[in-house]
Amino acid sequence: MEKQNIIGVITGDLINSSELTKDQKINMQTGMSSFLENNQDVLLPLQFYRGDSFQLMVKMEKAAMFMVIIEAIILSTTGTRARISIGIGTVSKIIQDNVLQSDGEAFQLSGHQLDKMKGEGRLLKIAIDSLQFQPILAATFYLAESIIWSWKPGQAAVISMIPACKTQKEIAERLNITGAAVSKALKSGKWAAIEDFLNGYEETLKMI
Repeated sequence: MEKQNIIGVITGDLINSSELTKDQKINMQTGMSSFLENNQDVLLPLQFYRGDSFQLMVKMEKAAMFMVIIEAIILSTTGTRARISIGIGTVSKIIQDNVLQSDGEAFQLSGHQLDKMKGEGRLLKIAIDSLQFQPILAATFYLAESIIWSWKPGQAAVISMIPACKTQKEIAERLNITGAAVSKALKSGKWAAIEDFLNGYEETLKMI
């Protein structure tokens, strides 16, 4: 694989989506669109399909960060979660502004893995066709998943604000809560460990 041709495809589906209200779905999609629009690391924009599934194409080194923030947005706006699969690989066909009609190795890895996840009871997984990198990435995703499973909607709301806010004070103002509440949410949500996971992911992807 030539590095310049490797991208990340994120495919997800909502858990218990039939129980969500119309307002919850609107709030979720609004939150995701606000986070993703005009983001230079998004290569093909988010699209929903089959009502409760979604996909987007991003720069490979940023895929894990997108996954974490999307999970936080979904939990904070709906109270439910999403199974999310990342595929890292080449792309053979890109249709402008239409991720669902695009294709390639990364799309196939992401989609096929997501199909298996429901039966496995998994929340977050990554697939890359590399005997060198797949084992360590899979292990770190498993550990990150164990933390994210423990998040409550309030913690997720704080974490979802991190990309848009420079300080904890700004997060507090955006959410109309105290600075102490922000600090507590980040600590109880083990954000420091998630940051280490994201940094480790980016450093690993640089070696590909």
